[in-house]
Amino acid sequence: MARPARGRLQPCRTLWGTCERVEALPRLRRYGRVDFHPVRTDGPWGLFGRDGRCLGAGRAPVAGESLTEPDQVETGPLLFIGLLALHYGHFVVNTLPHLWPLVGWTGPRPKLLCHAEPGSWHRAPFLKRILERLGYRLDDLVTFDRPVRLSDVLVPDPALHEQTRVHTVYGDLCRMVGEGFWAASEADSVSRPVYLAKTRLTSGVTRLVNEIEIADELDRHGVEIVTPETLDFGAQIRLMSSRRVLLGTVGSAFHGSVFAAPGRRLVGLNWQPALNANFPLLDGLNGTQGRYYHAPGTVLREPGAFEVSWEVPDPRGLARDLLERAERLDRGEPDPRTGIWQRRIRGFRSRS
Repeated sequence: MARPARGRLQPCRTLWGTCERVEALPRLRRYGRVDFHPVRTDGPWGLFGRDGRCLGAGRAPVAGESLTEPDQVETGPLLFIGLLALHYGHFVVNTLPHLWPLVGWTGPRPKLLCHAEPGSWHRAPFLKRILERLGYRLDDLVTFDRPVRLSDVLVPDPALHEQTRVHTVYGDLCRMVGEGFWAASEADSVSRPVYLAKTRLTSGVTRLVNEIEIADELDRHGVEIVTPETLDFGAQIRLMSSRRVLLGTVGSAFHGSVFAAPGRRLVGLNWQPALNANFPLLDGLNGTQGRYYHAPGTVLREPGAFEVSWEVPDPRGLARDLLERAERLDRGEPDPRTGIWQRRIRGFRSRS
């Protein structure tokens, strides 16, 4: 394939955030009494200790506000997992990291206390599959629509702090989830690259408005085009495990690599020069080789139902450039355009 035009695709050379791995376990506290207040848009909410401190996500009372007196409820032991995110990417980054105490857990398991609309978890099919791998059912999720006082609640600090640091145990947890969905004999068994497309999404975090032209050009060059939301969670992990190299715009679909066979190879197109640190944080847990690029001349468009909508120049030429980068990665060749942070991130900055 011809060398790409100069300047059409550039590596992401800086991180949006920091990237640090911590070997020590996060803090885990056990409380004999806590007060649970459901999410509100017009007042305080959260899980509160005896001293009134908010334990995790939530909003403490401000001047002139007070917490409603809770009802006493007996439930048995509970593991608090915070605000239940029903968006897949947010779940991986914000909710699942609270479940790390289940790594090596012995004996009866506590039910899972969360802030959520009761029954809302049925709208997230991936959640059922992930919880099953950890020995849970959706019925084991516990929440309340009124203030309640609870006894015997375990409150873990998260094993992943968004765009900042990750604890090694989070990799262990993700392997517990993922290993049931792929076999070692299938890893890297398919040489045909796959492009994870967002072209069918109607809402979300980011959207590349002319992505269909990239997908069409890649398809013309033999790349398989897959829309991840049409596959269940297990099928996504099997797909990522079996392919030697994956391409796509940088987004939640890439988070699946932390559950897949080790050593995934990713080529991602980002909407800006700075890469969200969540991606290398997760890449480092499973030996994923991620190369991330942006296109100079990218412009922002009206976001619509997305948080960010963007458009790239020359999408068909850019598609050929992406494929050339993927072929280099698959052959194990270095990319001389790679940024300094990408070379450094292979081992993280680690502390105990």
